[in-house]
Amino acid sequence: MTRVVLIAIVCGVIIAFGRKIESLSYQTYLQSLRLNTTIELSAIREKFESEMVNRVLRMNEIAAALSQNPDMNQTEFNIKAVDFLLENNDVINIAAAPDLVVTMVFPKTGNERVLGLDYRTNPLQFPKVAEAMRTGNGQIDGPVDLLQGGRGLILRQPVFTMRDGKREPWGLLSVVLDYDSFVDSISSANLSEKYDIVLRERRVGDGPVAHVLLGDVAALSRDPVVMTLNIPMGVWELAATPADGWPLRRPQFMWQWSLRLIFISLVAIGLFYVLRLADTRREAESRLTNGIEALHHGFVMFDPEGRLIAMNQKYAEMHGPSSVVKIGVHYEDIVKSSLNKGVIRSAVGREQEWLEEWRNRPLDGSSDPEQILPDGRIMQTSDRLMEDGSVVGLRIDVTDLKRAQQAAEAANKAKTDFMGVLSHELRTPLTVILGHARLARNVDRLPPALALNEALKAHPEVAKEIEPQLKSLTGQIVSMMTRLERSGEHLLSLISEILDFAKLESGSQAIQPTHYDINDIVGPVADQMRPMVEEKGLAFEVSVDPGNLYADANRVRQVLINLVGNAAKFTQTGSIKLDVVMNDNVVEFSVTDTGIGIPEDQVSRVFEAFHQVDATSTRQFGGTGLGLAISRDIAEMHGGTLTASSVTGQGSTFVMRLPREPGENAETQEERHNMVA
Repeated sequence: MTRVVLIAIVCGVIIAFGRKIESLSYQTYLQSLRLNTTIELSAIREKFESEMVNRVLRMNEIAAALSQNPDMNQTEFNIKAVDFLLENNDVINIAAAPDLVVTMVFPKTGNERVLGLDYRTNPLQFPKVAEAMRTGNGQIDGPVDLLQGGRGLILRQPVFTMRDGKREPWGLLSVVLDYDSFVDSISSANLSEKYDIVLRERRVGDGPVAHVLLGDVAALSRDPVVMTLNIPMGVWELAATPADGWPLRRPQFMWQWSLRLIFISLVAIGLFYVLRLADTRREAESRLTNGIEALHHGFVMFDPEGRLIAMNQKYAEMHGPSSVVKIGVHYEDIVKSSLNKGVIRSAVGREQEWLEEWRNRPLDGSSDPEQILPDGRIMQTSDRLMEDGSVVGLRIDVTDLKRAQQAAEAANKAKTDFMGVLSHELRTPLTVILGHARLARNVDRLPPALALNEALKAHPEVAKEIEPQLKSLTGQIVSMMTRLERSGEHLLSLISEILDFAKLESGSQAIQPTHYDINDIVGPVADQMRPMVEEKGLAFEVSVDPGNLYADANRVRQVLINLVGNAAKFTQTGSIKLDVVMNDNVVEFSVTDTGIGIPEDQVSRVFEAFHQVDATSTRQFGGTGLGLAISRDIAEMHGGTLTASSVTGQGSTFVMRLPREPGENAETQEERHNMVA
């Protein structure tokens, strides 16, 4: 009887222990699956964000052109749209709809039915169009059945113009993408077969039901892995669940339980098998330990009383060799040690308050703090409460993710600052150009001008009195046209800088060096810039040593014109000097002014793209902030350097050093020259 009771007790213990191991193994396995799903889903997120950001930026360029030229004709529209079409193979058409009626489309072939489309009469698209015009925000809509057949993904961007200083709606710019081609470009067939993927616009508050771009929303009811996607046209959610659903048990579930049942049966035969049961139990524990150690992230488990009962080496390494982490220590003692070291960033300065919040925290994943390890890595903590009251924790290294997030935020801020500056700089000259263009357009054909000419011919006796007034009128028109030309040249220079920078960034810009006499490079620059400098009342001094230079003359002139132009822009009184010194192996171009100078903390940043010492939209001096960045890149493409020095209130000096012959860079050649000297 005693033996039967003993066997029953042992069998009961084995079954309970097996269930506990299976529960823990299943949770670990399920978390591993979700982590793998997150990693694979990141590929779709990156492709979607990259594809959309690229298209939206290029689309905004066309929208800005329409805003600046609201009377654009079909030919001008085609020129703006053709580059966009060539860079994106899945584009069906690009259409412009002033006053919400499509009047221009590219390409026209195959899209003839789109012309004349009035969005107000289209009940399927007008609500979204009306919302875009009301909010001024771009939209993504699809899949949509197209008039020309097939399914499309529509990107819409409202266009506004400035009339009499007021912002007024012009119409709508839309880009239609082939829906199936776009979906294929962001999601591989392997992932589509493996997961049920849903891509939808995130619902805001009590707003309309979120727009679904891809997949079946029914998949969202199966506890999906969800990611947030931030693009210029809204915030989207990307969710995925395995096509067959999350597994209810880990692999080899039945095989493990079959072994346990067989083992329990053997135990019933005799006490001998009880010893065998103990050995098998130790083997199972060893497998679990090895599995935990194999995890790439830190793993820890605390019992219902909060004592540490399991961890892997990764978790111990995170806390360092002198930490309090060891089997049996209380969880709260580990947390207090981390607080004292200051590795929990959200608790710095409020340790006691944070500790009280931690004690009352929900163990459901809604509050997972970050820790900064002594070596600078950032760890995301994740604790989960088990059914028996124990706590299982993972420590995931999110250092790269955080750094990428910080870099993306910095890039987004730079883009926003750039767009604000560029918008301000383009609108100002364009307003001047358009204002004077309306006054000066076809002045010789206006009825008053024609009548005046006829009157002068018919009454020569009064021509002598009329001629002074006519000359005054002509002079006024010439003056307006002069200002019109200057504003146009300003606008062209801004656009040219943007295009040059884009080419340099993409690596498509190339130089074509050849041998030139240095005077053939510097002379045209001096002749071109002298009138502008002397018109401001500044002295312009040019000193050039004789010699030759192997370089792209046009690009070197571009740098010198930019440096002299900047000097003239920021100098009100005094002089500007352009000195060219020929050393044995290096040509040194220096531009020195007596202008306002550059603050000391800004000198090292003046060559950054889009950087402005004063980056507000109301700053005194114009420019995109690209000129110096382009100039530095041109110097480096020649194997040279471009540096700056300045004293606030006294002026600045920019020095470009270029090698006279190809082979070595300017810095190495300059060092050799100094050694010889």
